[in-house]
Amino acid sequence: MIQVNLLPVRRRKKKENVRQLISIYLLSVLLMLSVLGYLWISQKNQIQALDKRVGQLQQEVAQYTKYERLLKDLTEKKATVEKKTGIIRDLQKDRDTLPRMLALVSVEMPAEKMWFVKMSVTANAITLDGVALSNEAIAEFMRNLETSPYVEKGSVNLTSSRQVLRSDMKLREFQVNYRFFPFSKVREKVKPQAS
Repeated sequence: MIQVNLLPVRRRKKKENVRQLISIYLLSVLLMLSVLGYLWISQKNQIQALDKRVGQLQQEVAQYTKYERLLKDLTEKKATVEKKTGIIRDLQKDRDTLPRMLALVSVEMPAEKMWFVKMSVTANAITLDGVALSNEAIAEFMRNLETSPYVEKGSVNLTSSRQVLRSDMKLREFQVNYRFFPFSKVREKVKPQAS
């Protein structure tokens, strides 16, 4: 009978299996390191590309900062011009107020019964100093003013009236106060009624 010793074959197989496991382990570690290296390099490249893009964007922002300042300056200038334009428009709107005041006085004044000596204007309040032939002429003038759309209703007041002697004639010196509406306000009051 022949006896075969199988023990060394098993040992060799066992050693071979251990060698294979170690090589698989080393290969997997090497593969893992290469994958990590690839990922690290690609992430590094992405970071560099993003840093470069950030630099470009910062340059663009710096370039547009002067335009932003320019836009802000232009906006402020536009607001100033619009404010000035509004003021000019308001002045243009009622620029004929004084001639209208004088025209109103000349139209409403009883002809050849009274004369004006002085006219004072403060905002829309008017004070007229004058001379009349009689109290009736003053009353007629005040009634005429009250009916005008340019005069605020109830604002016509006789402040003073006294008799004076001039050129051997008895005359009445008087002072009348009233509030005057500019044409723009009269037009606003008339428009709703016309609609």
